[in-house]
Amino acid sequence: MKTRTISAIIALPLLFYVLLTGGLALYVSALALSIIGLFEFYRAFSKEHHAINWAGYLMTLALYLGFFGEFSRNYFSFIIMAFMFFLLSLVVFTKHTITGAMVTFIGFFYVSYSLSHLILISDLDQNFFIWYPFIIAFVTDTFAYLTGKLIGRTPLIPSVSPNKTVEGSLGGIIACLIISFLYARIGKPDFQFYAIFLGLIGSIMSQIGDLIASKIKRIFNIKDFGKIMPGHGGVLDRFDSLIITLPLVYYFMVLFNYFSDKLI
Repeated sequence: MKTRTISAIIALPLLFYVLLTGGLALYVSALALSIIGLFEFYRAFSKEHHAINWAGYLMTLALYLGFFGEFSRNYFSFIIMAFMFFLLSLVVFTKHTITGAMVTFIGFFYVSYSLSHLILISDLDQNFFIWYPFIIAFVTDTFAYLTGKLIGRTPLIPSVSPNKTVEGSLGGIIACLIISFLYARIGKPDFQFYAIFLGLIGSIMSQIGDLIASKIKRIFNIKDFGKIMPGHGGVLDRFDSLIITLPLVYYFMVLFNYFSDKLI
């Protein structure tokens, strides 16, 4: 517990600095998290499926190069399609298996592409929405844990995560819904009605993200994805919820801006 607390004390100021500063610090941090998270993902699957690791890392670099260079949307569509055909070509002309290619492709989308939405959110709004994925994940995780400890009796999905309870899950959802509404009421009043739905959906998706990571670890019989954060595990252990909530918040924000413009 002491190690976990010390890690959090060190990590939180870094997180605040990166989110407040944005720019190059955000790009570099998101890229680093993506590369490390992708490494953890491929290592977990390597017990049964050999991913084409270098291809996943190269694709991640190409993705972030596009963000940093502010390339058009056509660039991202092109490199993703090129990546898919490249992996299929490796399956045909080399000894790589189709399952290895699939793990490589899924890992890229699950880790790198999902985490890259942090940059997309920052590009649209670095003041209000940039904090939303972290609020959803933190509030849900904290109150689900506290509620589960206090009144948790009914197992949620014991085959995946035996310590999680239905009561804890509901506690996390309710707390996230309330905090989401209050956060919007203070920071962006015209969003407070939508914030109720984002808090509800976001909390559910955040817990699904946690369960996905738990399922992967249970399948391959590993305790943590990594040890980069003492007491917390690896990037995928700490950011498993954010991997799901980052894209959700971004596309929710895009829809909100779209319909807001239509109503004006």
